[in-house]
Amino acid sequence: MLPQPGADSPAWNDRPMTEFGCARCSGEDALTALAFCTTRLTKTHRLVEQSHFSVSLRRCPECGQSFAAIFTEFVDWVGGEDAQYFDFVPLTTAEVSALAAQGARVDLAELGALGSVRRRLSSSWPTGGEKEIAWRTDPLSVREGH
Repeated sequence: MLPQPGADSPAWNDRPMTEFGCARCSGEDALTALAFCTTRLTKTHRLVEQSHFSVSLRRCPECGQSFAAIFTEFVDWVGGEDAQYFDFVPLTTAEVSALAAQGARVDLAELGALGSVRRRLSSSWPTGGEKEIAWRTDPLSVREGH
């Protein structure tokens, strides 16, 4: 089981916006942060690498903040507009160690729980819908794409 986030610090919603990360990887503008995170974060661990689902651990070269990067795609075999979701969940050092130790058997429910209790960077592009890039704090359901 992963350490409980915030057990030794204030509640996540009491934290300043950039307590996790720096202005580059966790800045207020989600679009700018996503552009930085997708091109500049360094992969430290590849936990799951499939064509429609991947989970990797990444680190910001500017501040050292770690993230779980979760990509999920659901193929639309009829319409051809595949739904795509990409989330960057900030992690503590203990959480990185726990997830890295799980490797390809990473517990998706626990990973989703981490993304549900703190602000995460999210790119959501549902089939037939508009692409939305935003900082989110709502529940995160992590499941394999297909």
